[in-house]
Amino acid sequence: MPCTRRTLIAAFCCSVVVFVTYAVIVEPLVFPDALDMVAVYSSHTGAIFNHAWTAVKSRYNLPRDLVVDKREYQNANYPCYPTSPPENTFIQRQQKIQHQRRHLLQQACHQYLGSDQFSATKMEKTPEVAFLLENYHLLYAQTAKIAGTSWDRVLLVLNGVANSTSQFGQSETIDLTKITVPRLENYQHSDRSFILSNFTTFMFTRHPFSRLLSAYHCKVGPDATEEHVHRGFYDLLRKRIQKKYQRTKPDGIPNFRDFAQYLVDTNSFSDPHWKENYKIVSPCDVDYDVIGHFETLEEDARYILTSVGADCLVEFPTSEGSAATNSSHTDTLVEHYKYLPRDLLEALYERYKLDFLLFGYSFEVEIDGEMLQLPPPTDVKFKSKVTHE
Repeated sequence: MPCTRRTLIAAFCCSVVVFVTYAVIVEPLVFPDALDMVAVYSSHTGAIFNHAWTAVKSRYNLPRDLVVDKREYQNANYPCYPTSPPENTFIQRQQKIQHQRRHLLQQACHQYLGSDQFSATKMEKTPEVAFLLENYHLLYAQTAKIAGTSWDRVLLVLNGVANSTSQFGQSETIDLTKITVPRLENYQHSDRSFILSNFTTFMFTRHPFSRLLSAYHCKVGPDATEEHVHRGFYDLLRKRIQKKYQRTKPDGIPNFRDFAQYLVDTNSFSDPHWKENYKIVSPCDVDYDVIGHFETLEEDARYILTSVGADCLVEFPTSEGSAATNSSHTDTLVEHYKYLPRDLLEALYERYKLDFLLFGYSFEVEIDGEMLQLPPPTDVKFKSKVTHE
């Protein structure tokens, strides 16, 4: 029987359906390398992408409601997504913590700065220092004295510069990160807006008094390394503090009280190691996906790496090899701050007030038999349920 034109068209259509079904759904499940081919199809047809993404979620046991951008799908193989119930429980717990932190920040931005966070104008400000990993669609807004070197080590591994987080020393790590890891400021304005809207963005915060104390130990105090002190500025800062308060000390090292008093008296808060964190990361202008806390560093880092499918490629390093000062320990914190005059403590709080309020920190210390509570009740306009310890 001769083939009619209608029969030929029907046969052709069936062939196309069979080919697309095999290429998009069957082959990626059997041959993982075919994921790249699926990505090509996904860039042309949204429906095909949805079918392919459904197959990938099934293969890797991902949550059914997980949504991924097409560009992200094309650039990732998702080798590290969690499959076991304990991992999924960890993710769920971290998602709840992040919801609490983001909710507090959104309330605080509105209450204390009159800012409607996540509005259409939220891209007017960007983080002062932000590193990008395009292959992972990841942006890290960095603040000095909040595990910055440890994150630099992670970035170098994921960027293919280092084989492990312990390969380079501290100075080498910092220098290599500046040279090899792209920064947001190097992109055009339109690209920055796209990145901040579509990449996984994260920042870290730390108790303001802990961060200040750590900066003192690292840059000015008796535990400061020669490398830090003799970079010029910090050696000069030591001399200025000594000269201003006329303290007679053979070693020329000011104590923490003089250091703090000098910052307040001279309004010297521009150094990135003790500059207010909210001015560095602009949390009321940038819609961060993850707000990490130094006090829960390891768990927050694990959550971030898991979220972008990199947790099996690199493990967040310990503080070994970095300039750890143990300034976050409660006893250490109280021991240094209890000797400061009340007016100096209150002046420091006023300087870091927004870091306290935006990120849910508090501090209590007994001075001359009277308990000083920071923030004072008059500054707290709503209850904080944020988790950071």
